[in-house]
Amino acid sequence: MSVRWWIAWLLAASLASLGASRVGAQDQDSGAEGSEGAKNEGVLDLDEDVDVSGIEEILRGEQEVLQGDVFSYDPAGRRDPFRSLLEGFQDEDTGGAKVRPPGLPGMMVEELRVEGILETPSGMLAFVQGRDNQSYIIRPGTKLYNGEVKEILPGKVVFKQQVNDPKQTRPYDEVVRELKY
Repeated sequence: MSVRWWIAWLLAASLASLGASRVGAQDQDSGAEGSEGAKNEGVLDLDEDVDVSGIEEILRGEQEVLQGDVFSYDPAGRRDPFRSLLEGFQDEDTGGAKVRPPGLPGMMVEELRVEGILETPSGMLAFVQGRDNQSYIIRPGTKLYNGEVKEILPGKVVFKQQVNDPKQTRPYDEVVRELKY
């Protein structure tokens, strides 16, 4: 049923209850006029103007919402359910929306090849080659496009790769890249 039908029904019900309360008030005032009060019982006085400006305002608001002029979504820190989960995660080859930053922060875990591992007094370092055929030095905590370096061990590098899979219990995978001798 439409909102207009409900508003009309609500208006009719309120007018009927208003008429019933007026008839009850007339019965108390009339006292001895029993036959006259019985004649007018249940009759609604339509000479008085009824304020319907509130109903017209509601109907205008409904029309604006239906036309899409008023509605807006406030996520309040939550994910917007009206946006695609895949938005922003497309690859550049498929016409993705995101442009990767240059250098190591724009490299994905899959695009790195471990070239060497070095132990220094400040900790372990690894040399990797990226998709642009340039060498980079990485340390634990180095950020990549889809993850970060978790730890560097003798002979291998462990990456923490972000995964966008709602079926998994963890939002990341551990990817191990071994040094090829």
